Order: sequence, then structure tokens, then C-alpha cells
Amino acid sequence: MIKQWEEANLELYFNDFENEKEIKQNFNNLKEDVTPEQVGAFQDAISGLVDLPEMHAIVVEKHRYLKA
Repeated sequence: MIKQWEEANLELYFNDFENEKEIKQNFNNLKEDVTPEQVGAFQDAISGLVDLPEMHAIVVEKHRYLKA
């Protein structure tokens, strides 16, 4: 079977302590093979735009498996 990359998304989660809930923000269309350093730099940039403390980030990749 051949593993073929299809797409990737970034999910950022923030704590909203005032309302006692977690907020999720999705960012679509990540490039293939994004590095942890690139994700960290993006998180830092987003942190400067929101008042909520950031909690964590998840990169979600989708692949397709083809018969060889």
C-alpha cells in the first residue's frame, strides 16, 4: 500500500477561564511536512492577537492509502 498525503489542518485550543470553557480555532490548508518550529511561530503570532491564554495545538493530517 502506498501512503499519499491529502491535507493538514491546525487546531488551536485556548482557555476561557472567565466563562469556564475551552475554545477551539481551526486553520485549514497547512502545507505538507510542517515543522514544530513553524507551528510554534504561528502560535506565538496568534497569541499576540487574542486575550485568551493559549493551551495547546494539534496538527491533523489526512492521508489516503492506495494499492500498489
